[in-house]
Amino acid sequence: MKTDNDIATRWILPKPINAQKKYNINLNSTLQTVLIRRGIDLNIEYDEYITPSELPNPEDHFNQLNKATKRIIEACRRNEQIAICGDYDADGITSTVLLVELLSKLGARVNAYIPSRLDDGYGLNINMINKISCQQINLVITVDNGISAFDAITKSKELGIDLIITDHHKIPDIKLDTFSIIHPEITPDNSPYKYLAGVGIAYMLAKNICKKINLDINFTSANAFFCIGTVADMAPLKGANRKWLKECLPKINSTSNKGITSIMKKLSIDKVDITSEDIGYKIAPLINAVGRIGDPKLIIDLFTNQSSIAIDKLTKECFALNRERKRITLFVEKEAVELASLEYKSDKKFIVLTKSEWHPGIVGIVAARIVDKFNLPTAILAKANDGNFRGSIRSNNRLKVNLALDECADLLIAHGGHPAAAGFSIKEKNIHLLKERLDKIATREFKNIDLNRSIKPDAHISLKYINEDFYRQLSMIGPYGIMNPTPIFWTRKCKILEIYKLKGDHFKMILDDGTSSIEAIKWNGCIELKRNDLIDVAYYIEINRWKKTNTLQLNIIDVKNFNKVIDLQMHNRIYKCQLIDNKNIMITNAKGQCISSDLSLSAMKLSTKQKVFAKKILSFAEIALGNAA
Repeated sequence: MKTDNDIATRWILPKPINAQKKYNINLNSTLQTVLIRRGIDLNIEYDEYITPSELPNPEDHFNQLNKATKRIIEACRRNEQIAICGDYDADGITSTVLLVELLSKLGARVNAYIPSRLDDGYGLNINMINKISCQQINLVITVDNGISAFDAITKSKELGIDLIITDHHKIPDIKLDTFSIIHPEITPDNSPYKYLAGVGIAYMLAKNICKKINLDINFTSANAFFCIGTVADMAPLKGANRKWLKECLPKINSTSNKGITSIMKKLSIDKVDITSEDIGYKIAPLINAVGRIGDPKLIIDLFTNQSSIAIDKLTKECFALNRERKRITLFVEKEAVELASLEYKSDKKFIVLTKSEWHPGIVGIVAARIVDKFNLPTAILAKANDGNFRGSIRSNNRLKVNLALDECADLLIAHGGHPAAAGFSIKEKNIHLLKERLDKIATREFKNIDLNRSIKPDAHISLKYINEDFYRQLSMIGPYGIMNPTPIFWTRKCKILEIYKLKGDHFKMILDDGTSSIEAIKWNGCIELKRNDLIDVAYYIEINRWKKTNTLQLNIIDVKNFNKVIDLQMHNRIYKCQLIDNKNIMITNAKGQCISSDLSLSAMKLSTKQKVFAKKILSFAEIALGNAA
């Protein structure tokens, strides 16, 4: 069978657990298995996992939060002008609007400043500070940026501007002279606030302000903006992120923000329970599209406008920009894939692709798609309006790309980001040097590392157990994202009852594993399947909302031909495993020696050590053959 991209995906199946152990919780046994494998002690941690406890006072974790909060409240009472300096991505936009809305309600005259991706690049800059100073604004709050804006920080100090930096990007090894810094890196070890994105810091600041003045934050749109920005920025769903997301996601549909409501209505998700997937795949890309190829002021206007006529017009403009973003992305991706294939075949370990005609606003999306196809860290560069090149990097989770850029700092104009994603600007003459150095760094870091693409299913399940109650409980142990990924399930020996191709290389199927049948979809596949094929499938379980009908379906991640005999690798040795009479397991080693689950191990002529290993390998074979979750 031809697989996606002709690059085979390895399935790393889960380890056996003690299935005999009982837990006094109301949760499906398969989902219990998923949580146990994720390190959750169901006897001790389950209640906290489902209903996280109250968070500590953030002022005990952010030593400059109280100072910043008092200054902002004072500015609101005095009807001062305040500048909110954000970023053009969804995290930066939602952070900006969250504070603009709240502080405007509290009496301040608030102005939003977002840099142009093409003209200004990322974050706070001197031009911004000069414009703000000309407006006689003496209080500036950055959101999702500012921690590395050294020149702008110095300039704001010279002009007598109180600068409050709220950011979550890496703090540089340089002393910063600002009014206050609110950053998760400064919090104590094991702080629940450690994983906040830019919008999380803004939300925490907003909650602290509301607490000081006895205002209910639910009277603002802050809850909805927190959810959108947190999911969009792929912030780890731990600590405060997990607690607030669990609390706030159900409230999005009741938001008073007309712009958010308009977007949800246009996406046909205004009357359903919003999930993190709805945000990640529908809402966030729309917001990001505006900042990528348009003027981010458009989305700011949409989220702060009260006129129904204006909101309808702005919503249509945003969707039009998103359609154009998709068109540009497909065109660039096609060219990039061809170039990346040559890099992959020449054994490059870090793919770096450049073309001056590419749009700088979509290089991050294309980089992510190249990583998906070739499982190598990828940088895509395009020419900006200032004549320099802007690059966006995505990692394959084997290399911390922000640290890789640190090693290349002498070649770069500016850089920053996270281990999984980063950005930089560079002069054209240095691109070939960057390409060589990044490849050397990746080659060094990938020594003795398996770079084969792999997935790690959480549990095997028969199709008959996938029903509405199972999905309800699956949702209950969410929300899902970084550090709490959506569980991957797998099922063996599924017969394809029906299959047909959709537009865009997508496939719709009906599968039957002998216990039940269910609809399934495979997105962006170049697999060759036909009716009556027997396959093993790895998938997410989701709700298909089509024509106001909700149906459970499998979202297939990978497909393999079903084989009665499977190879099980343990301790660098391959064992052949199969079911005999659909019940007993037979395992054969390379020497042709066999053990069977229907024979009592105590009756076999095995040493104690061999019996222990035989039990172990039989338990792994049970999972590999689909006899155990």
